[in-house]
Amino acid sequence: MLKRQNACKIEALSFTADRLTVTWGDGHQSVFPSIWLLHACDNPICGSSETGVRLVKLTDQPARPQILAARSQDGEAIVEWGKGHVSRFAPVWLRGHCLSNAERLRRQPAAEPWGTEMKDRLTYLSYGDVSADADTHLTFLEALRDDGVVILQDVPVARERTEEIAGLVGKLHLTNYGIFELEAKPTPEIVGDMAVALELHTDEPYRIEVPSITFFHVLKQSDAGGESTMADGLWLAARMAEKHPEEFEILKTVNARHHRILKEGRVFDVQAPIFPTDVYSRVSGIRINDRGMAPVDCPLGQVEPFYDALRILLEMIYSGEGRVTTKLKEGEMMVFNNQRLLHGRERFDPARSHRHVRSCHVDLDEFHSRLRVAYRLRDDWNAWRTMTTMAHT
Repeated sequence: MLKRQNACKIEALSFTADRLTVTWGDGHQSVFPSIWLLHACDNPICGSSETGVRLVKLTDQPARPQILAARSQDGEAIVEWGKGHVSRFAPVWLRGHCLSNAERLRRQPAAEPWGTEMKDRLTYLSYGDVSADADTHLTFLEALRDDGVVILQDVPVARERTEEIAGLVGKLHLTNYGIFELEAKPTPEIVGDMAVALELHTDEPYRIEVPSITFFHVLKQSDAGGESTMADGLWLAARMAEKHPEEFEILKTVNARHHRILKEGRVFDVQAPIFPTDVYSRVSGIRINDRGMAPVDCPLGQVEPFYDALRILLEMIYSGEGRVTTKLKEGEMMVFNNQRLLHGRERFDPARSHRHVRSCHVDLDEFHSRLRVAYRLRDDWNAWRTMTTMAHT
């Protein structure tokens, strides 16, 4: 904690006409161009870009504004532009926006992949604690961000509570499925309505905006079978990059195609890489469902290499590499990032016992917003983490 406090303590401050240099208590140094500082100013003259009530245009400001004076006062950085225009920058905000390569990378860290060892370190938290205690709520959000999965216990076993529980992350994003009832149905339209085993997959990869934070609310668990399976898409990517680097590059760059047609009159068709990447070219998630893959649409010379690469990945998935299996109990809820984790289910016998799981989604925007709010309430520099390392189209 002391290190973090020092990291946001201004030790020294110097300036030239077009640069402000801040030396922090941990020895790190940040340099901010004058145009950056003026564009970030949120005093009454400029207004706030965060609220969208911005009173000046960038084109109203000089391309290279001149800093006339700068100092540290009451812990803040004060910059004077002349004619009574003064900008004030809180130290946590300023350090949280440092432009050095090291700090920019710190704000956008890569998640740590996991394999079968996750079985012994899955995060289990009480729903009552998460909903009532702010620190436990933050622990829940951070574990979901870092591992991609958390299991809530002591969850109310009532259909009408699903949306309330998902509200721990944010407002529901309802697709045409609404809050989906995963039960064995006599006339199934999708495979989730059946009692068969489901191989590992990601949900609805045929959408431009793939569902992200997903909730499986267990109202009734089968006596035999119905175990949940999961695997980390980041771990599978790392494994494939190590063993099959050429095929891995193909799955990062060639667009796979997923599609779906529904009886209600909807047709979906999307092309995107199986392994999307972030701004640092790191794999940020996975998008795959073998049951719903359409013929690839790519240059002729890439067709066979693509299918060769896809075969390797699917063999890894179907063989159980990195797979974790757990049986959710009645009154538990599995919360996971569908843009990172593959999930599946073992078969069960609906004639022996009833199994009922309710499924819904919350957007990553809502999830990241909730994290930022929690950090800002704590005046924590993590409030300005970029948080865009998850999968995207």
